[in-house]
Amino acid sequence: MTTTTPCVSPQLARALAARLRDAIAAGEQLASFAFTEGAPAPGPELSDGDELAVAHDFLLRVLAGIGDPLNWELLAAVVPDGGIGLDQLASQVGRPRLAVAERVASLIQLGLVSRDLERDRVCASPAGDALFELVCELDAEVARWLSKRRRA
Repeated sequence: MTTTTPCVSPQLARALAARLRDAIAAGEQLASFAFTEGAPAPGPELSDGDELAVAHDFLLRVLAGIGDPLNWELLAAVVPDGGIGLDQLASQVGRPRLAVAERVASLIQLGLVSRDLERDRVCASPAGDALFELVCELDAEVARWLSKRRRA
């Protein structure tokens, strides 16, 4: 029997796990080319028992990534309406296109956004949507408790 806490979003957990599974698959595919004849093959990307350590490391990187005010602003801008053009995004946050493209690349690495190069659009991923929703819900709940405390 497993239990979950009310603030754990199954959608977010699944989306972040999917990002890690993609990273494992990509790393293992790359490793299959990363050795010379006669040299030992690289080990697996993820060994049994390492799941919690990898999940913890990745989650802290994700939280640090969205904890950056500009990264949060970028995520907030791409969540509604299915995405936004990179030029429009750069204009909205008041930064040069290249600076925004680099930030978007880091958010892609974390699995929070995707970039459609043909249409030059940045879209939130399912993990980005779920994390954005979770933070907004926590914001509202904390504000509610602050307001309640102030009135008491």
